[in-house]
Amino acid sequence: MDSFSNNLKELRSQKGFSQEAFAKKVGVHVTNLSKYERNISIPSLEVANRMADILEVSLDRLVHGENKAQTTIDDQDLLSLFNKAQNLSDKQKETVKDFLSAFVLKADLTQKLAQ
Repeated sequence: MDSFSNNLKELRSQKGFSQEAFAKKVGVHVTNLSKYERNISIPSLEVANRMADILEVSLDRLVHGENKAQTTIDDQDLLSLFNKAQNLSDKQKETVKDFLSAFVLKADLTQKLAQ
């Protein structure tokens, strides 16, 4: 997971977080964060998810250096909205999914009727 340690350090620096500030936001001791960045230790999935959320990237991007969703979603505004929607409550996420499903269904039906 050498790429994880490099990605973590790079993304943290890009966001302008010191190790101390980022560790506090994540809820880990700065010593642990330093170990993650030096590839000495690996965080739990829960901690890695919090890191990704704070860094505003997908877990794929943090762990692998790529964002799989980004390779399939070309519209950066839409991708940003989807990333932000991940931080909503479960009920709010369901509402977003219902709205999006209804909108796509309507667009599909409109297209089929126009043919």
